[in-house]
Amino acid sequence: MANQIALNFGEKRNLTEAARKTGEHLEKFWTRAMREKLSIEAADSEVPLSPAVNLMLEQQRGQIGS
Repeated sequence: MANQIALNFGEKRNLTEAARKTGEHLEKFWTRAMREKLSIEAADSEVPLSPAVNLMLEQQRGQIGS
């Protein structure tokens, strides 16, 4: 579902903007459990995530580590 959200936010036009907007959307509308599940799935190489979703997760990890 996160992949579709990123696509709706224009992943093909502007990857960085789509990643930012996807993160905002997930923070606003997804529960903590849903976001945690996405993070766990991101670690599984068999779960295909779009470039914007991967970028969003990388940016979030960077913010947590700061």
